[in-house]
Amino acid sequence: MIQNETIAAELAAANEDTLTALANKGLYKRALKDTEGISAEYSETDGEVQITVGGEKCVIRSPLEKSSCSCPSRTVCRHILGALLLLKKELPNDLSPAPAKAEVKADQPAEQPQEYVSPKVLSADEAADIRECITHSLSLLGSLLAKGLVRADTSTTEALELAAVRAHAVRMADAERKLCAISGRLSDCIARRASFDARMFTRQLCGCASMLASLDRPEISADELGTFREAYEPYNGRLELLPVGQREVRTGEYRGCVYFFLNMDEKAVPHFLTYSDLRPTFYSTTQRRKTPQTVVWDLGKPLLSLMKLRFTLDKAKLSGEKLSGSSETQVSTKGKADPDCPQFRRLAVTDYRELAYTLEADERRLFVIRIYELESFGFDKYTQVFSMRIKDCAGRSVCAEIKYCAENKDIVETVEKICKQISGTYDLWTMLAEARISDGRVVLEPIEFYDFIDSKDLHTFMPPDSVCEDPYHARTLLRLISETEDALVRIVRSGLASSAEDHRPLTEKIARCGMSGLAELAGEFFGSADAYRHRLASGGEDTLIKAAELMRYIHTARNKLGRISALYDMEKQNNEEEQ
Repeated sequence: MIQNETIAAELAAANEDTLTALANKGLYKRALKDTEGISAEYSETDGEVQITVGGEKCVIRSPLEKSSCSCPSRTVCRHILGALLLLKKELPNDLSPAPAKAEVKADQPAEQPQEYVSPKVLSADEAADIRECITHSLSLLGSLLAKGLVRADTSTTEALELAAVRAHAVRMADAERKLCAISGRLSDCIARRASFDARMFTRQLCGCASMLASLDRPEISADELGTFREAYEPYNGRLELLPVGQREVRTGEYRGCVYFFLNMDEKAVPHFLTYSDLRPTFYSTTQRRKTPQTVVWDLGKPLLSLMKLRFTLDKAKLSGEKLSGSSETQVSTKGKADPDCPQFRRLAVTDYRELAYTLEADERRLFVIRIYELESFGFDKYTQVFSMRIKDCAGRSVCAEIKYCAENKDIVETVEKICKQISGTYDLWTMLAEARISDGRVVLEPIEFYDFIDSKDLHTFMPPDSVCEDPYHARTLLRLISETEDALVRIVRSGLASSAEDHRPLTEKIARCGMSGLAELAGEFFGSADAYRHRLASGGEDTLIKAAELMRYIHTARNKLGRISALYDMEKQNNEEEQ
């Protein structure tokens, strides 16, 4: 039995959600598999528990996230999770993580479970530790901007990972996630992966800097730091699901499948739910051709085996649109899955203007899209993007795109074959897709195609009052915004020390178009970038903060103008054909 009462109590309180929050779902499932049928052999000294798991020595401390391992990982790894699972088996059955709830009288508030709750306002010492972490992180990001992506190496990604660990130690959950995301994308850049997007990386870099700068003040609320895990809440009642599609994920960091379901309760929001069966590939020494599959909901078999059946979940848990794989959830099947049902048909978008009016900037949402006609399709070898342009019954058109990379070559080939089948047909095919507004146009990412969905029950869309703004002027402003962002991206690529581009013509053109706010912020950033080459100091934090302010303005302006431009983009080609 574990003698340290504090560690024993924390182990008793640690459930699946707690252990998953220490690392991620994939590592937790890997640890479960690694510790099957194994008993713990451990020792205790100085308030610590030493245990060997998978050939690595783990030291378990209180709090549990302070535990360490002899493996190269700098965060909570599968060995630590395995150690915690093994030690939990050593606890007596009567050791309770929290006292039982007392009976609550009608005039008394219910007592909350005893668990860690962050204070409303952090102490002076905690705030000082957070500001020190912020200063360190901004210094790393500023140095990255100074030397540029072209000179970044693995030492930079390692420094960012350490910064993420430091953020975790001071309970800066949002900062930890953003720093990890930047480190991961930087690894893609260094490895020259086709999936790397310099514009998206720049947005992440500026977003992280903006968030860190907003916390750099004497008084900080604990709520502003974010939470370390998503909270899954019990679903009220039985959850009837219709499987409607799946998407294979094979990136540099994760491998697996995302499964898509329709909630058969038409009153429920969101309509579509997902379950992500993804595993990290950080610890894999070999490349697996077959996509891994895990068992969820205590099924005894992979979820893929249910994708042709309609089924109901009892005791289901949800976080937004995400389904939990909790073993407490019970499954019962209800026959063959058939997407050609009224609940699915009534969601089909037949007027593509509905997409533009529904979406916000940088938002991604699932839609059922009715394809009246396939206008064109093909692969652009310069952008490495496969695209298909589809029309609704009124001739409005939108584009569906897939960015090509080595991992999704077979997906692109499959969609190309489907396009050949769609070509020449009318009002026959339906598509499940993820939609977003990008650069003033609606862009779809295909997930599944159906050629058997009936045309009855399809709903009609009544747009609100017409948009009064001039679409031509909106597109002109969006082009200027895009040019400004592209100039920022080029500086991030080359680094402040190597940037020698004259940006005065661009800022003058922005001012002439009436965007004085953008012109001012762009002038401040470009001026700071130009002045960097003449400084003696090496840090680029000040310029990074100006870049973040500029990016915030760009995001706000794109959100306002994007819908106007997207509506125009849909109608443009149709109007050109009529003329």
